[in-house]
Amino acid sequence: MLKYLIILTAALISSMLCTFLLTRFSLRRKILITGNIPLVGGAGIGLAFVFSSALAVFMFGLSPLKILTVIFACGLVLFFGVVDDLRELSITQKFLVQSFCAALLILSGIRTDIVYFGFWGNAVITFFWILGLTNAFNLLDIMDGLAAGTALIVGSAFLWIGFLSADLNVQILSLVLCASSAGFLIFNLPPARAYLGNSGSHFLGMLISCIALITHYASSSNAFALLSPVVILGLPIMDTLLLIIFRIIKRRPPFKKSNDHIALKMGALGFSKAQTISAMYLLSSVFAGCGILLTRVSDLSAAGIIIAVFLFSTGIFLGLVKIESNA
Repeated sequence: MLKYLIILTAALISSMLCTFLLTRFSLRRKILITGNIPLVGGAGIGLAFVFSSALAVFMFGLSPLKILTVIFACGLVLFFGVVDDLRELSITQKFLVQSFCAALLILSGIRTDIVYFGFWGNAVITFFWILGLTNAFNLLDIMDGLAAGTALIVGSAFLWIGFLSADLNVQILSLVLCASSAGFLIFNLPPARAYLGNSGSHFLGMLISCIALITHYASSSNAFALLSPVVILGLPIMDTLLLIIFRIIKRRPPFKKSNDHIALKMGALGFSKAQTISAMYLLSSVFAGCGILLTRVSDLSAAGIIIAVFLFSTGIFLGLVKIESNA
């Protein structure tokens, strides 16, 4: 347990320190700034993640190949995200970078392993999972503390499952994710003193997609547990899907920017920023808790949880569909 505490402390402190130093550097040099707020959170979390993961590999004697592959892929997304924050990249350029990282992860063995789908079926599922989740976190990052706080919550869920399944790789990656996100959140909660930027939101999305892929869920008595990562990540997934649906209803291009996010619609109902963030955290926690339960119950109970989550999500859609955000 002492080793886990050391890794937790290292990731938390290094994330705080890197974010603090990068924030001061950004303000002094007048780079990576929007609205006088530095876009350095991604770099701060990324540096803390690399340092703490390397420390964990050394302390726990882990085989570094899988973790190094995750670090390289996420680091590449982070690097091009910083470039995107400096001068906006095209959608095609972003897609090519993310596709390369997804292909690298798939070829290295970080992919779904669903029986009967074969290599190519699992490769396709994994490809869209990685790209979808990477961009879902980018879309979610529209309010102080929202994306990083959600990352902390879902990371905690995967950490819990990692301990339940005695999977050391999942434990370490999830622990470092949680601590690094928490260190940055100190600077990102309203009113924010630092933003994730495109670099940070894409980095978190890519990292969480990787952790979800290497985590073991299903057993012979509960095939529905395969849906556990989808449920755990219910908030960013639902926000992205509803965003696209709302835009289609309004006859707008699905991927064109608009104010149809769940959080912004809640603000239109009169919620303050603090109330909206708290409600979104609670919503994410509900999804995460249901996802964890899904791995521990029978098929019948798991089916009930999935139906309940679907009805709950449908209720949110029906409640928000007619609300217009002016944000």
